[in-house]
Amino acid sequence: MADKIAIQGYRRSFHDLAINKLYGKKPKEIVYCKTIIDVLESLENGISDYALIAIGNNRYGDVYHVYDILINNHLSQEHGRYYIVGEIYLNVSHCLLAIKGTKISNIRTIYSQAPAIVQCFDFIHSRLRNTMAVEQDDTALSARLVSELKNPSAAAIASKEAAKEFGLEVLAEDIQDDVNNISRFILISYKKPDNYKNATKTSLLLSTSNKSMSLTKALDLLAECGINLSYLQSISIPNRPFEYQFYMDIDAGLEDAKTIKFLSRLGNLGDQYEVFGSYKRAALPKLKNPQKRVKSW
Repeated sequence: MADKIAIQGYRRSFHDLAINKLYGKKPKEIVYCKTIIDVLESLENGISDYALIAIGNNRYGDVYHVYDILINNHLSQEHGRYYIVGEIYLNVSHCLLAIKGTKISNIRTIYSQAPAIVQCFDFIHSRLRNTMAVEQDDTALSARLVSELKNPSAAAIASKEAAKEFGLEVLAEDIQDDVNNISRFILISYKKPDNYKNATKTSLLLSTSNKSMSLTKALDLLAECGINLSYLQSISIPNRPFEYQFYMDIDAGLEDAKTIKFLSRLGNLGDQYEVFGSYKRAALPKLKNPQKRVKSW
């Protein structure tokens, strides 16, 4: 039976493209959802087996509400748990799409998701300064909207695949500010994995004590155990102004001897932790050379 994966977005959205990259030719059924809340409800209600969610972008930054969702879910005692069981990195290439015959000079309204608009700031500022950007829930749905409007003054920022899906013309390719515009997606399950034998990366929430140098001591402990810290993000603690917890990605599986040693010694420091998941670390896409970038706009 094919896995059912819930995503926010529609066919040929970047979530959709990430699913295809992650699963390849393996059978899967995609459950398209309008919002991230719909995605999580699909997972919790058993409609889908997994959920794929964007959690960060090297240009746009972290998707903070995803971290909040993970933290609130794990610290709550009322619900089941979300477990990170995989990840994928996707090189996101944005295109300007419109109905056939449209000229860039005639565009007055751009439709797209907020992160996509931000990632294309330079292009919009230089070529579409007199346009109005209208935020939508999804890039692919923005392309579908432009296709349905049949208005030569409207355009969408979406993937080249979305142009093919909805019969639109690509007016400009690769319009994102950073040629290496990479988004990270995490695969979430509502079922705790049976084991972590193949895991090479672990995500956890660290709550340090209020003692002086507590975070420094925890990081020193990582080094002593021979574990690389690949990501660290401070997270505000609700109702405790300027006090923080720390989301961490470490390059070691949960069942590795060095991870077991690290976590056991954390307790001696008076620190607490919550494991969000342990899974196989994904490789970054092959980076493009910015010097060789050829702009079509």
